[in-house]
This record gives sequence, structure tokens and C-alpha cells, in this order.
Amino acid sequence: MPALADRLQIPLALDQSFIESLVREQVFSGPDNSVRINDNGTGCQFLVLRNPQVSIVAGQVRLRTDAEARAGRPVGNSCVLVMNWRGQLEFDQEARVGDDRKSVLLRTVSWRALSADGQTDTLSTTVGRWLERYLPLNLQQTRISLVQPVAQLQGFLAEVVSAADAAQLNAVLDSVAVDSISARGDVMTLTLGMQAPPAVAALAGAGNGLGALSAAQLVELDSQLGALDAFITYTIKQLAADPVPPATMAALFDVLLDLRLELVDILASPRNAGPDPVRAQFVATWGRLMPILQELAAQQADHASALRYLSFIAAGDMLRVLDGLGPTAGIDLSTAGLRRLARLLAPGETADPLQRDDAVDPALRRSLGFGEPLPPPADTSQTSWLDWLVKPAYAGNRPDVRTVQKLNNWVPKTADMKTYLPMVKGVLQYAVTEQLDATPMDRNFREVFRRLVFTAAWQESCWRQFMAKNNKRMPLESGSGDIGMMQINPKVWRGFYETHGLKWDIVYNARAGADILQHHMLNYAIAKGEHKTTGKTDNLARSAYAAYNGGPRQYDRYRRRNAPAAGKKADTLFYEKYRIFSSGNELGVQQCFQGMP
Repeated sequence: MPALADRLQIPLALDQSFIESLVREQVFSGPDNSVRINDNGTGCQFLVLRNPQVSIVAGQVRLRTDAEARAGRPVGNSCVLVMNWRGQLEFDQEARVGDDRKSVLLRTVSWRALSADGQTDTLSTTVGRWLERYLPLNLQQTRISLVQPVAQLQGFLAEVVSAADAAQLNAVLDSVAVDSISARGDVMTLTLGMQAPPAVAALAGAGNGLGALSAAQLVELDSQLGALDAFITYTIKQLAADPVPPATMAALFDVLLDLRLELVDILASPRNAGPDPVRAQFVATWGRLMPILQELAAQQADHASALRYLSFIAAGDMLRVLDGLGPTAGIDLSTAGLRRLARLLAPGETADPLQRDDAVDPALRRSLGFGEPLPPPADTSQTSWLDWLVKPAYAGNRPDVRTVQKLNNWVPKTADMKTYLPMVKGVLQYAVTEQLDATPMDRNFREVFRRLVFTAAWQESCWRQFMAKNNKRMPLESGSGDIGMMQINPKVWRGFYETHGLKWDIVYNARAGADILQHHMLNYAIAKGEHKTTGKTDNLARSAYAAYNGGPRQYDRYRRRNAPAAGKKADTLFYEKYRIFSSGNELGVQQCFQGMP
């Protein structure tokens, strides 16, 4: 074994429920989680243990079971019994690393017989003497095999660790083992270790930004970052496949959205992204996923699921440790490595975990708190010159087809504002009403939400869906790819909304913006109590917009003194517009067009 200083180590927490699932599988494999011992077939002598329960006490594993013991001899069709006892047995076991360094041994150091209610039994001495003869070997010493997670960790590392030759790589992989085991509180900590890989030549340009990239390099960077996005999205969908608490799902949404915002920023400014932005973003995102993964791992009821989580956590965390060695560690987080890692979490899945699909994903939306997908955009591709002469009409609150056709084929000029702005106001009002019908909100906050949607559309685009480029109508688009009236980025919101609708349908774009804003207002501004913290209900709109503009973790940016200058400026400008709109000047957006053609 290499010197400890040469080893990289990761601690893995094994919750008592995880240990219990292992004991149930390896020992209590009979009906109703039971084990039957020393049964002579006469019905007069046997020991049955049922319903194992594991806790960790004073650094040891404590196993308590229901027990039924009978001792006697058959006489005719009956038994002459020396003992017929029902109660509980309790075993204290110490944990140590197995000689193979791929298992943990739980060795029984003491045990006792208790009454059915868990108290000291008056027959405990007699019962104990009799049971001592028949204490099964697998309760005297239980072996928990970790061969599977160790092998899976080795397979993953083979995909991501570079070495000068095969012998060096094999030496690193063969060194993966259990280094230590300890128990404290209600958690057992398993430490996995491996020999630090030999240094390799640092990547070209390490320590510097990416610099100017060619068109081909930008395409490759986009592909690599897209693979990371697909991996994290796939992981979150797998985690959400089983029921999890709403707070956990909210945390998963935060992780996903923040990652996607970071990836969009990298593509917008690649020269500032560092030498290996894919690896850096993986490590940062993994750090945020880890506590969620550990929480979910503790909730796994069966041995297979628990080992699956253990393997997945170990592989991702070892990559984080390797990253700490710097560029000479030779980590290559390729698509093959990401696929291998994803398979640890979902070994039975056949779909490609890195497949990028821009279609709306109803399961992703529902699991992350967005409900059913928005209705698809209407087909308004056909229009005629007569439509420009039609007065805007509304069926109830819904804009009619001719109105939507007109807006979807219009790059307005200043002279058009008296007609254009009231039509867009109708679209925004429709988006607000539909959103509140789909996801009701406390009536005290509905007007704030309405003002939020109208003002956000003003702030983001001056209520414009399209612009003229080379004498052609094109969706309004920012340098980072934000699209349309509500400036929604298809890369950030992949799977939530239709890209075509965001680009070419002003109603769909408005609906999507209202959907996002309401989610941020409900799940961040209101949930975090911004109206209570600041004493102003209108600050719910400021908080929701800060999250909309900067990501979920920026929900309080508008009031933070240390907020980035660009974000602070955006929040200030938003609130100025919000106050104008709230004062009754609901078409104040027209000031955007003063001085324009």
C-alpha cells in the first residue's frame, strides 16, 4: 500500500438505514425479513429472528430484532419444552475494514436478551446460555461487500484519468480500496482511497483564459458544455423519479438553472472561462449536488438502490478530489466519462444520458414545480394584407388569431405605437390571466404579479418580439441568446418551453415569461418572505425579477449592498419602470421609442 500521504481519500457517509438494508439482505432474507436458526424439523427446537432494526450507539452498530426461541424434545405429537420464549435480541457490533479492503466487517462484541417491550428479561440468563450455542455465524460477524462500488469507481476512473502508460493507469486503479471505517452519532463514515495518479504534462494554456476561439472550437465548446448540461439534467430527472420532498426538488431546480446560466455565460465570453470550463463547472455543480445526493441516499430502502447511490457519489466526489490536484492530474472529463458516471445512477436505463433534446419535457417540468406544459403556439404563419386593416379583437381575454398573426409579422416603428402597444398590452394581460388560472396565487399578490409581468416585458424588450436585420424580420435576440419579448434563453430553459414558439410567437413567449416569473415569485420571493423582511409587498416583484434576471440565488440581489454592479443597475432600472407602471401609466413603455424612426 502506498504511503497515506500519496493517497487521495473521500469520506462517504453510511446512514443507519443504509446499513440496515445491507443486514436485511445478507442475513434476514426469509419471509417477512426473518432468519430461522437451529431448526431440527420437529417444531420443538428453533430460533427465529425478525424485523431487524439498526442504530449506531457509542461508535458501534446496534442490531435489535424480534425473537422467538423454543427448546425441547418431541414426545408423540407434542413437545416437552424446556423453554418457549418470545422477546428481543440486541447485538452490539464493531466495524472494521475487511482483509480484502473491499468489505466492512461487523463483529459482534456483546449481545443480550430482552423482553418483548425491550426491557431486561427475567429469563435472559437462561435464554442467553441456550442461545449462545446457536448464535449464527452471520450474526457473530457480518460482512458487507463493497466490491461492486469499488469496481464501478475503477471503471469510471479508467475513463477520466490520464497516465503515461497502461501500467501506471492500472496501478492507480488497483489501488482503489477501503482505507478506514468509523462511526459517530448516527452515521458510519467509510473512507475510500486511491493512489494519486502520476503527474502528466499540463494542458496547453493552463492557467490562462481560453482566448480567442475559432468557429470550430466554439462549436466543440458548445458541444462539451451541452453534454454536461445533458448529464446534469439526466441526473436530476433520475433523482426526481421517486417521490422527494418539495424542498429537495426546489434545490435540484436551483442547481440545474444556475448551471445553465453559467454555461450560457461561458459561451458568451469564452476567453474568461478558464482552461477547462467543462471540468470546472462539473466540480462546482457537483459540490451543490452532494448534500442532496447524500440526503436521498439515506432514504433508499433497499440494498441495490443504496449501493447505486454510493457508487455514484463516490465516483463524482473522487473526480472533485482529483480536480484539486490541478491541471497535471490529467483529468479528461469526456462524454464517455459522463456516460459512465450516469450509468452508475441508472444502470438499467437504455437511453443515451447525454442525448440533447430541445423538445418540451413534461416530466422535467412537473418534477421541478412547473406543472403541465404550456399550450403549443398557434399556427399564425398565414397572413394577408387584409389583416392589417382589422381592428384588434379579443374573445374574452384571449387575442384572436388575426391579432396574433398581425403581431407575429410586425416589426413596429414609432409611428405604429398607438396601435401596437395596446395590442401587446392585451397579450400580456392574457398571459397574466392564464397563468393565474393555471396556478392560483393569493389575491393579495395578484396585482403585484400583473405589474411584474408588464414591467419585466418593458425592461427586457420594450414590448418587442421582433427586430429588423438585413431588411428581414427576426426574433429580438441578445448577445447571449435571450429571445423575444420576455428575453428567454432556450439553452437555459431547454425542456421547459418550445424554442420555435419562443422565437416566432409573441403570445407563447409572453406565456413562458409569465410562467417563469410566477415560479420565481412563489418559490423565491414569497417563500423566502421578501415582503415580510422588507415590509413592502411590491418588493416581491423586485425579488422575482432579480431571480429572473440573475438566477434563483439572486432573489435578494436588489437589496444587497455587495451585489454586482450590472445586476444592481438592472434591478434599479426595473424598479423605476415598475413605479411608473404602478402609478397608472400602463403604456409608459412608449418612452422607449422616443427619437426612434
